[in-house]
Amino acid sequence: MSYDTWIRKQEKQILVDDIIVLQSEKCLKNDFEKNDNDRKENQNEGFHSKNEVSCRYFEVFDKKEGKSTSKTFFLLPPEISTKENIHIILAKLKNTDADVILFQVSDGEPADFALQLLYKQFRKNKNLILIYGDEDVKNGQERSKPWLKPDWSPDTFLSSYYFGSFIAIKRTALCEMLEEPETDAGNGGLYELCKRLIEKFDGFGMRPEQDKEIVCHIPEILFHGKKEGYESVCAWSLSAGGDAEEKREEMQESDCRQEQEQNLVSVIIPSKDNPKVLFTCIHSLLQKTSPDCNYEIIIIDNGSKEENKAAIEAEINLTGAEIRYYHQPMPFNFSEMCNIGAGYAKGDYLLFLNDDMEIVQSNWLSLLMEKARLPYAGAVGAKLLYPDSEIIQHAGITNLRVGPAHKLQFLSDDVDHYYGRNKGVHDVMAVTGACLLVKKEIFDRVGGFETELAVAFNDVDLCYKIFEAGYYNIVRNDVILYHHESLSRGKDGESEEKQKRLLREKDVLYERHQKLYGTDPFYHKYLTNDMLESEYSPAYHYQVQLEMPWAKVKEMKCLPENIREDNCVVIGMEGAMDIYKWKYGVAPGRGEKEPQEEELGYYFQGYTFVIGANNACYKNTLLLENKATKQAFAVEVRRRYRPDIKKNLKDQLNVDLTGFVAKVRWDDIPKGEYRFAMLAEDTCSRQKLVSYSSWVLEIDGLMQQVSDTLPRK
Repeated sequence: MSYDTWIRKQEKQILVDDIIVLQSEKCLKNDFEKNDNDRKENQNEGFHSKNEVSCRYFEVFDKKEGKSTSKTFFLLPPEISTKENIHIILAKLKNTDADVILFQVSDGEPADFALQLLYKQFRKNKNLILIYGDEDVKNGQERSKPWLKPDWSPDTFLSSYYFGSFIAIKRTALCEMLEEPETDAGNGGLYELCKRLIEKFDGFGMRPEQDKEIVCHIPEILFHGKKEGYESVCAWSLSAGGDAEEKREEMQESDCRQEQEQNLVSVIIPSKDNPKVLFTCIHSLLQKTSPDCNYEIIIIDNGSKEENKAAIEAEINLTGAEIRYYHQPMPFNFSEMCNIGAGYAKGDYLLFLNDDMEIVQSNWLSLLMEKARLPYAGAVGAKLLYPDSEIIQHAGITNLRVGPAHKLQFLSDDVDHYYGRNKGVHDVMAVTGACLLVKKEIFDRVGGFETELAVAFNDVDLCYKIFEAGYYNIVRNDVILYHHESLSRGKDGESEEKQKRLLREKDVLYERHQKLYGTDPFYHKYLTNDMLESEYSPAYHYQVQLEMPWAKVKEMKCLPENIREDNCVVIGMEGAMDIYKWKYGVAPGRGEKEPQEEELGYYFQGYTFVIGANNACYKNTLLLENKATKQAFAVEVRRRYRPDIKKNLKDQLNVDLTGFVAKVRWDDIPKGEYRFAMLAEDTCSRQKLVSYSSWVLEIDGLMQQVSDTLPRK
């Protein structure tokens, strides 16, 4: 399926038939063409009419309620919207009868339903002053290259003009702003105009309730450009707009420097039996961090051996820095260790830092503090790269249906990804606890780290609590640290034990945050949500289709002798959960909704291929083997097209259909603990290969009990 076909299918669900749009044109004399005589001392530069500019005018109203409900929209074309002196130009529009001014930045057309959706949104929320939407490219009738944007993201906006090619601003709000003297003196463009407008109406604050938004994102394609709109605005930046603005920014910078010198940051580093790794981190921190920053270092050691404890204490004495070391033997619990460190902290700000981090730029802490000190800022993180490389390890956490995800992981930071997502500053659902800065007041208010989450998702849980409290979590992708990932304890999911623990802790996460399951205001609903992938890609590439038939399941007492175990068969499990949990994030009986019959089963998804073979020749069967009895169940799988796998396996043959899915009834698999395997049968040579995954599935009989209580159709 192409993007064009898919997006048109989605848009059929948009209901705007009850809204009428009447269009006309108005010719404006060239009051919008400023003739700059290069005389800076002339404050009354004239506007001379040379040509006429044709602008479209729309009257929009509800069919049932009539014109008494009408709103008028005035569309300014690119030759006006992109003027640097737009503040002065807009002063000419004070007396127009339009309710809303539409700014079109690049060549193209508003979508057929754009005016209707804008009308509905402005009527629904009287507080709105600005609305933006998404956009794509349209050549002839074919649509492509969607730019799918986040909901209102104040820090993303201050970093880049992500509103794009088409925005709507309430005229009365513009007039109020233009009455301010320093605005009239300005000579900035549309970006600067939007910033000042949002500032005036207090848009840079705590996350508002939905009906009290100042800035609104309509998550639909509102504009079709002749080329990518990002090309027109990616170079835009905010700059001083005159003497008043320069003085204001200078005062802010001065206040920031003074606050940085006054505020103490407590750097909390959990560590055990890794003195070499630990002091690579600490020495880089001491040597690279700007001397303007005021910080203390707290090491929480949960039980290093005596020789390592002595080595750490000796190294601390050699540094001569303010480092407090607490040796408290206990089982590893990242949350508990961080909470202990927070209890010892003297600072107003807490910086949680893994012992395997390496500082590489001097202003890293200053930049993190610049955001953390904002009244609406929650957790603030940095971009992490793998050591001595440009490969991304972390650039913010996205909340997908399959769980919290590190988008852009393993991709090169030398390339701009999805309209600059790895550059600048972005509001996100969560940042990694490997480097997380937060006000101590906020940390205490939300209850710190959840100790039930000993190893994984504790940082995500903290950030979700902060998000739910109304703050914005922020990742600074202009701050880079090296992360020697999981040197201390290995990687999550690399063994059955760790995989089971990971799944249990993910269950705990979403039981605590059921309303957040599968939702992320900073990640568009039309982007892929049903699989883990590094890139940002439209959802038509891969979507779970739960409408598929139930898979056939065949019981096997044991595996046939002619099957050979071989690691050339790659199996990557991405999802193994009951369908109710897939839909709602929690197990039946723990959710807010009663399970339905079509939800009484398991959903499996993943990918598989045979290295060095023609994969078109292989038939694949998913196996669930009982770890205790060795009894196996063969599950019929359905193939899925996986362009992401194909892209990464350029040296493998016929890997287009490497994806697989299956839907199995609860009743078809008895109670027990199962491990997954993939059986690959060569239909040409009859060779049979099998390979096991580290993933396991625990079936405790609860599902069958729930199933027995529900009526069958």
